[in-house]
Amino acid sequence: MTVQSKAAISAGSSAVDAVALQAQDVTIRYRDVTAVDRLSLTVNRGEFVALLGPSGCGKTTFLRAIAGLNPLSAGSIAIDGRPMAGHRLHVPPERRPLNMVFQSYAIWPHLTVRENVGYGVRGQGIRGRELADRVEETLAAVGLLHYADRYGTELSGGQQQRVAVARALATRPFLMLYDEPLSNLDAGLREQVREQIVDLHHRFDTTTIYVTHDQAEALSMADRVVLMNAGRIEQEAEPRTLYHQPSSEFAARFVGPINAMPATVADVGEGFTNVALLDQPGRTLRLGGSERRPRTTGATGQAVIRPEYFELTRLGDTSGDEAAEERNVFVGEVTRAAFVGSRIQCVVATGAMDLAVEVSGVRDIKRGDTVSLRVDPSKVIWLDEPGGEQ
Repeated sequence: MTVQSKAAISAGSSAVDAVALQAQDVTIRYRDVTAVDRLSLTVNRGEFVALLGPSGCGKTTFLRAIAGLNPLSAGSIAIDGRPMAGHRLHVPPERRPLNMVFQSYAIWPHLTVRENVGYGVRGQGIRGRELADRVEETLAAVGLLHYADRYGTELSGGQQQRVAVARALATRPFLMLYDEPLSNLDAGLREQVREQIVDLHHRFDTTTIYVTHDQAEALSMADRVVLMNAGRIEQEAEPRTLYHQPSSEFAARFVGPINAMPATVADVGEGFTNVALLDQPGRTLRLGGSERRPRTTGATGQAVIRPEYFELTRLGDTSGDEAAEERNVFVGEVTRAAFVGSRIQCVVATGAMDLAVEVSGVRDIKRGDTVSLRVDPSKVIWLDEPGGEQ
């Protein structure tokens, strides 16, 4: 699945012209370990693509292969239609039309901010007024113009990371690569620099590939998320699709908490499917409105509900039995209610299982409350068993 960038569409570019990166069957091995396994990916001009996954999944190894820092064992990589790596071909990093921002800031301490940012531009043969203008424009874009004459050791971590970003952008690369650039920053700075990177992506009209293990970063920043697992692509989709329509249990769990209930398809109707919960005899859930809704009676899988999908209502002592009779309603007692500012994270014991629930932080929910949890059929996610049929 490839999502064409808005920039390419508006420019009326052909499909070939729109492609910034084409990786085909890329494989990278280290002795007996396959770090990247036949990975194919197309990135269009102007796109912001996040490579997301746990440590060891191959995302940084693949990014470094794009940059020319890791040789391929098999497959090919082309940037802007030009072959960069493949059979008996390896274009060195300095000859590829890209720049990269690393996890470590790599700021030269003996150079000023201005000299750090201008270093790569000078390497392009640019001098004089053009060099000064390019450096000033880029420093202004990252909000560091008034720090231009300071040295790297005189800056905070967040400022140093912005210098690293400015230094990479100053060369006006065709492709920008980021390798977990925010992992050394505290939460407040991460959010600030995260927003700035996205703004710079649009301002300088670059194509960006961004590696992260943080699902919040990937979902909030990218046009498209490529979720990796064991050297392969598990799922690639727009952030909203990845979150609300995961293709596997790994994808569902990696991008956010879930409640997963083993189930089997009981009956299929017009626009809905009823599934019997295997761990709760006699209980069924109704699914509806999803293209991935199962349609084969007897099929097994998991009914998945994210914590915020529930509508929580506090019950009186006499209304619990009546609410429990409804198909998509669970009744239980709140055993945990953690206030975390904008929301309350709850655990509700229903007898058959404990459910994770999230509600607005303005709600007055506390431990010991008896509540009903209702979920809309269209919000229940169905995941087939691996190798199973819908």
